[in-house]
Amino acid sequence: MTGARHPLRPGHPIGRRAFLAAAGALLVGACSGDHDPGTARGADTGSAAPSAPSRPGEPAAGDGVDAGVVDVTVHPPRSAVLPAVRTWQPTTNEVEPAAKRTAARVIEALGTDMTGTDPAQRLREAGADAALAGHAGALIPPGSPAVVELVYPQYGGLTADRASVMAVARQIWADGAGSHRRTVTADVRMRRSGAGTWSVTELRVPDRLGTGGRTLRGAARELADRPGVDLPDAARADLARDVVDAVVVHTLNELARDFGFSVSVFRAGHPDEVFGTDRISNHTRGRAVDIWAIDGRPVVEMARDDSLLLSFLAAARERGSDEIGAPIDPDGAGGVHFTDDLHRDHVHIGFEP
Repeated sequence: MTGARHPLRPGHPIGRRAFLAAAGALLVGACSGDHDPGTARGADTGSAAPSAPSRPGEPAAGDGVDAGVVDVTVHPPRSAVLPAVRTWQPTTNEVEPAAKRTAARVIEALGTDMTGTDPAQRLREAGADAALAGHAGALIPPGSPAVVELVYPQYGGLTADRASVMAVARQIWADGAGSHRRTVTADVRMRRSGAGTWSVTELRVPDRLGTGGRTLRGAARELADRPGVDLPDAARADLARDVVDAVVVHTLNELARDFGFSVSVFRAGHPDEVFGTDRISNHTRGRAVDIWAIDGRPVVEMARDDSLLLSFLAAARERGSDEIGAPIDPDGAGGVHFTDDLHRDHVHIGFEP
């Protein structure tokens, strides 16, 4: 309720003493009783909210202006401000952009909820299979309203008619006057129909989020604390659970001396096998990392002869990586570098066991 007005003998002059006595009675009445439903409370602590100061240009209490009326205004709790809803769109040089766009629409339907609607209904409205909601796990935020922002959907595998899109999604949801955020990494499996249309067939979302109370230590802590290194929550969790080989952590710390970079995955969220084969991926062994941006520039937007890209690849090779996938193969067949459509959007740095 706002702007409730209590007349004190309207139309008649009122003296200063009478005004003060009436105001005091109102204050006593407001303070009595076990609970006043009109009292605003702090959203975070539950303590009573302080009185709002007078707005510029308004008279303060006791100024004697409009003495025949006392205004009692209850200010509703503030609501958390969420970012604007934005849909991800493919950028320059994306391979099979329709596949990534389709994966993005599913993640956005699951993660953006402004009205408390059912996730299955949101999927139907996006033209996707509503049954995917039952396997979405953490792709559905724990509260609403909520907004999801796709950090980047990177390929984890690509064939003529199948794909894995490893999507890192940032979720922001409201909780009273505050908000919470986290990133979720998911392996989105896709299939292309004979007509050439891509559809999502499966969602593989890690069961465990966060570090599980584990503390990052040593070289892993050094890596995570570097301001130029961007790690999604799943990558931090991999470091905390000690499933990332020390050689990978050491190499990234060395690279971080000269470059900033954004990690998409270590292990969690990546296919267990090299996509389309039965060979175990070095990601599963904890001996590989995928990087989707260097010095703030998405790899997919770089020309194959970009000097920054070439210097980063050379630095990875010089620091001992013997498995480097990228948009370009600088050393040709039989070397440590390789390239294909799958690696047009990221740099893979691995170490053979």
